[in-house]
Amino acid sequence: MTSGLRKIHKYIWILIAFVIPILMVFSIKDLDMFSPSANSKSEITSTKSNAIKIAENDLIKASLIKKDSTNSIEVILKSTLKYPSSILYEYNGNNKKGRLIGQLTTVGIYNFNVKESLKGIIIYDAIKEEVITKILF
Repeated sequence: MTSGLRKIHKYIWILIAFVIPILMVFSIKDLDMFSPSANSKSEITSTKSNAIKIAENDLIKASLIKKDSTNSIEVILKSTLKYPSSILYEYNGNNKKGRLIGQLTTVGIYNFNVKESLKGIIIYDAIKEEVITKILF
């Protein structure tokens, strides 16, 4: 390797050392996993008395909850989904997804704040672009 190639090699590695962390920050900044209000765990017993509507299927159990002046939805994921990019959307009708509510990852209880009462929810796989399941209230 000549001295010119060594200099170029050194500058390229220095550039890569700065560019890769910047790209990593831009790639994860839009994920909802860092906002505590979007994906907070709670206990089942605390919200059963405030539930307005409850719907259930073999994968999930969803409850619309009215506390004071805020509406929220509690989703209990019963089993692990095969799809790594499962996103929860509001159901608008005609199998169309509406506003994004949040992301489901592992088995557990998820609470999401919603602005108004929902007709239903859709769990959608963003990678394969297909509906996993749908629940109507």
